[in-house]
Amino acid sequence: SFVSATLFALAACPAAGVRVTRPALAHVRASSVPQSRREALAAAAALVGASAPAFAEKSKGYMTMDEYNKLKAREAKDQRLYGQFEALRTRASQTSEFNKLAESGDFSKLSELSRGWEATIRKELLEAAAKELEGEAKQKGQDINKLVLADLKGIDKLAKAGAGGGGAGGGGGQPPG
Repeated sequence: SFVSATLFALAACPAAGVRVTRPALAHVRASSVPQSRREALAAAAALVGASAPAFAEKSKGYMTMDEYNKLKAREAKDQRLYGQFEALRTRASQTSEFNKLAESGDFSKLSELSRGWEATIRKELLEAAAKELEGEAKQKGQDINKLVLADLKGIDKLAKAGAGGGGAGGGGGQPPG
């Protein structure tokens, strides 16, 4: 009959996106086959409507290549950003070296350290990480970057002044010993 042939054709064609199994068609008998084309189409529509096509679902159950590539790019960006912040956490714990050099009066090494931090940690890590952030976090990151830059310049300036003999340490750049 027309209906059963149509239903079996839809069931055999997965590209149509219709999920109809053979047990679902078992209730179709020759005695229940409509006599007119309109009745046949209405019956087919009712059966097809009962088993929704795959494309009608909210979750389509698969991912396009574009969606997959975007997801992988986002994961790679997140991993890179995590690595940058992990490096910043590690380097932040090393700031006590500034205190040690200032207390010992080794102003030339203090100046070197502040310039090194500006060129590597601040520029390569902090500035790069701040650029990767979004929204309000990005602005906060840029503000912190500016504060760290100002502090490093201030430390370098004071260290150079201290190395010239006019600093509070009075060591003239010579380590005690």
